[in-house]
Amino acid sequence: MNKQIITGLIGLCGVGLGLGAQAAEQSVMSAKPPMQIAHAGHDHGAKPNAHAAHGDTSGAVASDAVASEMANATTSTTLKVSGCWIRSMPAPAPSGGYFVVSNSGSKPLHLKGASSADYGMVMLHQTTHKDGMSRMSATHSVAIPAGGQLEFKPGAYHAMLEDPIKAHPVGSKIVMDFLFDNGEKASAECEVKPANTRTPMPH
Repeated sequence: MNKQIITGLIGLCGVGLGLGAQAAEQSVMSAKPPMQIAHAGHDHGAKPNAHAAHGDTSGAVASDAVASEMANATTSTTLKVSGCWIRSMPAPAPSGGYFVVSNSGSKPLHLKGASSADYGMVMLHQTTHKDGMSRMSATHSVAIPAGGQLEFKPGAYHAMLEDPIKAHPVGSKIVMDFLFDNGEKASAECEVKPANTRTPMPH
């Protein structure tokens, strides 16, 4: 075969492979933002039981451990949870829980977890922001400063409430318990608010 023809065919193959790789990369890049944006908006309704779908059972194990420790915990006199509200989502989609934890004690403490009889699993999550994108990840310990407070709010620390026992209409009240690393607990009554709520309740 003519050398010029062979060289031309090799060049065409190289171009084809380069274009294919570029197209694949663009496809991957365009697929990433919707997932990250969904986390940023806490829109878990599109993917119920997201942790189970990814084979991640650590949340379930942690939730069971918290429930077990909660049974033996004593009610705190220095830790208080107020302004608690839950975003209304249609069952079985997960919901977001938001609240303020106050620590009037002289030592910093850590919130280890939460539970509610109205949900099969409650996990603590944190939303972080970097390079214009938001990502959500589970956390098992959140520091509460001595003599201070920490607000769990949309776009920051929050509770993820999964596997609702039943549908919870707007305006209904749900009790949530909170476990701390000193073996104490606190409880709060949380109001279910509309899905488009962005501003935390006054406290």
